[in-house]
Amino acid sequence: MKKLFIVIFIMTCIFLWSSEYKIHLSWDEFEGECNGFMSGSIGKEHAFVSGGGPEKVLDGKLISVGEGFSTEAQQVFELNADDGYFTFWIKDKFADDDMNCDPTLIARSKPMISIFKGKNLIDLIKVPEGAGLACKVFTLDAFSGEVDREIRYYPKSRIIVGKVVNAVTGEPLADAAISIVDYMNDSKYETTGETGIFVFDVEIGQYTLNISREGFIGTSFIARMGADETPREVICALSPEIKEFRIVLTWGSRPRDLDAHLSGPNPDGGDFHIWYRNKILIGGKDFLDKDDTDKYGPETITIYKPAIGEYYYSVYDYSNKKKKRSKHLSRSNALVQVYGKNKLLAKFEVPENLKGNCWHVFKIDENHEIIPIDTIDFVKSERDIQ
Repeated sequence: MKKLFIVIFIMTCIFLWSSEYKIHLSWDEFEGECNGFMSGSIGKEHAFVSGGGPEKVLDGKLISVGEGFSTEAQQVFELNADDGYFTFWIKDKFADDDMNCDPTLIARSKPMISIFKGKNLIDLIKVPEGAGLACKVFTLDAFSGEVDREIRYYPKSRIIVGKVVNAVTGEPLADAAISIVDYMNDSKYETTGETGIFVFDVEIGQYTLNISREGFIGTSFIARMGADETPREVICALSPEIKEFRIVLTWGSRPRDLDAHLSGPNPDGGDFHIWYRNKILIGGKDFLDKDDTDKYGPETITIYKPAIGEYYYSVYDYSNKKKKRSKHLSRSNALVQVYGKNKLLAKFEVPENLKGNCWHVFKIDENHEIIPIDTIDFVKSERDIQ
């Protein structure tokens, strides 16, 4: 019996040790110089390491072995965690020192990333051709072992890049005026072209973005450049001027599909529950103006014919609908903006580090007051959302 206990103990130790992740980065040194970065969060703690030197963060759970300190690859990262989310980037090693402006360097050096859990290879990523001095490669869910590839090139590292779109149609908005203000109250200005895209070079810190366009309701929000100095993406959906309630949902590049849900009183009698699978006409109008299934949004609902009673608004993570322990919704950077009377009435940011597939955002009471709910839980079916 004692021997059996010892065997079980040893096997348990081996199993626990096998939960360690290793990330190997290699490239063709004759073509360029790459540097890996891995940023991550466990609970409310955020940190990053660079592959250039040995370093430990997050209580030693995220480790850079350091370039030249391993024979397994040019740069090696270790992750001793069974929870949290971690994003891997590749940068041109000299880009931030203005020593190299060649946007083809990363692609020419043919980076290859091997991801191990224990001794098992769980993914092998060969970075394809592209142009940019920074490249986002993947995000790892340490709890599930899921590797979410998202290979995207960016022109630089320390930038805030955004896109302005029409909240009702989803089309890019030209001639939108954007200002970005730093902590010293210094400002930069830009006007969007036909693509609706804008880019600002920034330093580490917090910035306020103000966006406006004639005929639309202006808005503002906070963007941050972190110490990891990786690009920040923002999506801004401007609502045309409107007196009724209009609810606009935007989010980041993951999850791919979030769905807006609105339930409330039907002016013709009874109640309604609107979402992409249940589009109904109320007073001859479809309240769901824009449904988006391919990340970022916007997903827009307008209450064109208000009735007496309470309305409830929720956001459902369709991409991870069966995962009870998923934090993907909580990590989506989802933003809900409520407009009416030709102004922004309320703004809600998704709560962080919570598990579940449904964000119950707010209700509108019989006095047309917006009452925050702001909770996340798991629902078995979107039909059950109030």
